[in-house]
Amino acid sequence: MLHVSEDGTAVALRWGSGDREAQIEFASPHCRYRDASDPHLASDDIVEYTVRLSGNGLTAQALVLSLDTAGSGLPAFLEQLGEDFRGWNGTRRWENQDHDLGVEATWSSRGHVDLRWWITSSIYDKWSAAVVVDVEAGAEMSAFARELSSFFAL
Repeated sequence: MLHVSEDGTAVALRWGSGDREAQIEFASPHCRYRDASDPHLASDDIVEYTVRLSGNGLTAQALVLSLDTAGSGLPAFLEQLGEDFRGWNGTRRWENQDHDLGVEATWSSRGHVDLRWWITSSIYDKWSAAVVVDVEAGAEMSAFARELSSFFAL
């Protein structure tokens, strides 16, 4: 289930089944940067934000920096998944430039996608955390992509 805060500063995707639950939350965009004066960077957005994962007693968070290179960032990845609601073979993967946030998408025959999210506080640390959130392959995935686009545009 998609949840967006009233002020748009947090977007969460939650999943639950019986006593099992998982959530990923994108919160508190700290900085957004675009250099319109540089023709090589004019269409690139750099956004710093907090990512929180939780599920069945696990909670982890990391400050993440993502670069959306001319529309090839996380919202575009999720939008493509939403457009491919009829499915695909194998696993699709996206991760940010610093490799401290990533997602693997696996389509299931029941019209849903398993999104396995992982974070680490940096590539130099020895810990990582991951949760799997189940999402409806079409409308819910597309709505999530739209909300993240709005989140990153703050």
